[in-house]
Amino acid sequence: MTASGWKPTIQAAVAFDSDRFTVCCGELEYDDPMTAIISYDGRFPQPWSRVDVKREIVDVCYATVTDSAEPIALALSNEGDVYTLLEGRTERSKIPGAGVLSSDAEGLGAVHTLVLEGSTQFVIGNSRQIYRRNNGAAWERLSADSSRADGYEAEHFGKAISTGDGRLLIEGVQRPYSPPTAAQLDPTAWKSVSPEQFLRMMQQQRAQRTTRKRIQRLYMYSSGDLSQVSIPDDSDIRGLYLDPLKRVWLTGVSGLILRGHPDTGFERLGFHGDVETLFSAAWFDDALILATDDGLRRFDGHKLTVVKPTLNSPLTNRNVPVPLKIQVFDDTLMYFDAKHGVCRWDGETWQWFEIPPELLERNFGGLPARP
Repeated sequence: MTASGWKPTIQAAVAFDSDRFTVCCGELEYDDPMTAIISYDGRFPQPWSRVDVKREIVDVCYATVTDSAEPIALALSNEGDVYTLLEGRTERSKIPGAGVLSSDAEGLGAVHTLVLEGSTQFVIGNSRQIYRRNNGAAWERLSADSSRADGYEAEHFGKAISTGDGRLLIEGVQRPYSPPTAAQLDPTAWKSVSPEQFLRMMQQQRAQRTTRKRIQRLYMYSSGDLSQVSIPDDSDIRGLYLDPLKRVWLTGVSGLILRGHPDTGFERLGFHGDVETLFSAAWFDDALILATDDGLRRFDGHKLTVVKPTLNSPLTNRNVPVPLKIQVFDDTLMYFDAKHGVCRWDGETWQWFEIPPELLERNFGGLPARP
């Protein structure tokens, strides 16, 4: 999935059903961020549309907003901008204080996740940030804490899902931190530092960090209360999923698979010795399908096996797949690949969507007229 002079990848994606989806495509450009938000609606003769925003989009979802019967895509930037996608344009709201480079940023850091609970929207981010708004009202800050425990960074919230009963399940992580010394903060001190001395300093700091373990936590948010949920100490969570039976699955590094519910606890199901990272899940054909770093796996409750038939795109035959997200609607699985695009699977055949190349140009001049 490339275009001349611009090499976008899919940074965030969501499907509303097996014939409607939105992907947010961009290239990492700190000095000039831009994301092309491309939507597909197979109900129309011309199904494709695109709008651009001058931000890095990190999450996207469909919502029913006030005065609209049709679902509308909402896109979240890492700076706390929330864009409502309308016909050929966007409406923007800004979460006060969120972000890193925003003029109103308060040092809390980036935000990562947009979660819907009915008509209520939640945004989750670094420094334990939680924000909420109802039906397009103003954003309300529910939580934020940038304080550091000794030897650790501030705790950062990442993935989050709704449990379907008005509550949120949120994963948080604290990473080891080594503060700079007074000498390192003195700009004149660096003038006499040789490359060898600088390398030794970096190695010493790295050694200090590696003596401390990364801390993974899981929280339940409900009506203003944030309570910790018990999980194994060695958990490294990369995905949260609520299945059709309302069971919660936690997936992650080294084949992590935990199943259960915050109210009753979690059991470990993954096979000891698995080394794959599992980060997106969906229930399909009486089994859990999982996205890994290089493809899809099926979990039958005991072991992981490669999903067959494998992806049949010429692109992914020449290049390793880069799964981003999977969703299931009835008997169709929607697959989003960060580098190769979007396809759907009925259990036997993979059908790739051909994204018009004009949509993947940085300077979009519109789609050609249909014959």
